[in-house]
Amino acid sequence: MQPSKQKSGPGRKPKHRTRSNRPAKPAAVPKAKVDECAFLKAVTVTRAGAFMDWGMERDLLVPISQQLTPIVEGKSYVVYLYRDPQEQVIGSTKLHNFLDERAKNMAPGEEVDLLIVGESGLGYKAVVNGTHLGLIYKDEVFRPLRPGDKTRGYIKTIRDDRKIDLSLQKQNEQAREELTARIVDFLKANGGESTLTDYSPPEDIYNQYGVSKSNYKKALGKLYKQRLIKVEKDKITLL
Repeated sequence: MQPSKQKSGPGRKPKHRTRSNRPAKPAAVPKAKVDECAFLKAVTVTRAGAFMDWGMERDLLVPISQQLTPIVEGKSYVVYLYRDPQEQVIGSTKLHNFLDERAKNMAPGEEVDLLIVGESGLGYKAVVNGTHLGLIYKDEVFRPLRPGDKTRGYIKTIRDDRKIDLSLQKQNEQAREELTARIVDFLKANGGESTLTDYSPPEDIYNQYGVSKSNYKKALGKLYKQRLIKVEKDKITLL
């Protein structure tokens, strides 16, 4: 006599989960590809180098020879990814060895993508469009910048040696005209005087006009040459 087959009912659970019911394991996605830069955290530092978390199962090695300054465990750095002679993907913080510091196919006023690398004595180094290195001078900085920050910027000037100077805001004549008009309007609305001068902190100028101290000083200079204002150490006065 053959045993009767058990019918599955609403309360009966299958002994095994089907393949389609298994939770899918998320695929590893790298934070950058070869020939790209990324802001990566050092998870382990050894004699061979620093191992960075780049989103893959195996951490990315930045050899000692490819560290601009000694990498500290737990800190993050802008790293360039490339293939070594053995075709292994490794990283480097010596960005100048891979990115061009001289402008090619760029023009003043051009809008660009910036990745902040870090602060130097003159200002902030930044990766430009993922292919070049440029500099934002301190007097062009009107808000906090940190390594790894991504922002839009502009080519301010290209020097005689083709080095790239950057700005966080437009530098064209129309922008300058708009700023001088706003300064005059502010003076008219405040009894003809303002305590924002060449000596004011950059953050105070930015809070009032949303521009860098450098651009503000240029606007004051233009108004002074037009004999529209008098400039003193502690105030400016509308004439």
